[in-house]
Amino acid sequence: MKSKVDIYLCDDSFDFIDIIESKLREILQKNERMYSITAFSTGENLIKAFANCYADVVFLDIDMPNMTGFEAAEALQNINPAVNIVFITSHEDKVFQSYEFHPFWFVRKSHLEGLNIVLSKLLSKIDSENKEKQTIFKLIAENKTVEIDMTKTLYIQAYKHYIIIKNLDNSEIQIRCKISDAEQQLAPFHFIRIQNSVILNCRFIEKLTSKTALLHNNETFNISRERSNDIKVKYQKFVRSI
Repeated sequence: MKSKVDIYLCDDSFDFIDIIESKLREILQKNERMYSITAFSTGENLIKAFANCYADVVFLDIDMPNMTGFEAAEALQNINPAVNIVFITSHEDKVFQSYEFHPFWFVRKSHLEGLNIVLSKLLSKIDSENKEKQTIFKLIAENKTVEIDMTKTLYIQAYKHYIIIKNLDNSEIQIRCKISDAEQQLAPFHFIRIQNSVILNCRFIEKLTSKTALLHNNETFNISRERSNDIKVKYQKFVRSI
């Protein structure tokens, strides 16, 4: 499912807000993208709202009274340095000044057809960032919660009353947790328990037979006979999902 995009739009001209908002809605609907657009006529109101709830992108007019778009951009970046800002203006000479704030893009009011390109690139960036966030899983152990990066965790192994999380870079995390609890939490994310003491991340299985599993780092693990059929089914399900 495509992620929803939250847009803030700030311009002191209500007529222009209506125009650009209409164009943004048209493009987003064609992309079958869920969205919300909130409009502001002053930088001050924009900043108050952003401080309470971030937006994925802010379309920001440069030429506004009281607080300019550049001043508003600086305030937004102080709140969240990763904010995506798209400057909009009628004055092309402001383009070079805008680079100081590292905007995502710059749109001229007289060339709003460029919004198609801007939104396409922006949505790709947002989706990529959201996908990256989804690789982090918070595993609840007995004494604390740890973050597991599912793109870097090779396997989990039981050791007495603990589990050891082994990563691609050979780093390890040891926490007090039952392996059955870890198995239950991680099962929806293509981690499979191949024996009583080992859970493998399907992403790093190089070769799977009825008896063994070979990982990308050349480590080999034995598969328990009673789990063999179940492991095969779960691994095939993973392969079909990628």
